[in-house]
Amino acid sequence: MEYNIEGIKMDLQTVGFDESPELLDLVEKELRRIMRFRKDIVASDIYLREDGNNPENNKVVRWRLGIPGNDLFAEGNGGSWPESMRATGEKLRRQFVD
Repeated sequence: MEYNIEGIKMDLQTVGFDESPELLDLVEKELRRIMRFRKDIVASDIYLREDGNNPENNKVVRWRLGIPGNDLFAEGNGGSWPESMRATGEKLRRQFVD
């Protein structure tokens, strides 16, 4: 599903389940947190899936940020969606802050 958040085209894909309003709100909050560190983001592609191999750490997030030049990509997982979104967001943030 595609959304537009403050001029950023966001494509959210969920594998094997439908996104809930709470999940969409979580994704938007994390994107807004990332936007505080980088103002030139033009696109955000987020892929969410549940991995059946590891029941304790099964929420997987793959996130690509479209920026001028080379895009940034990070992948993270956790036991909950907030945990995995924050971990992936931190990996992205470190790529353009460090």
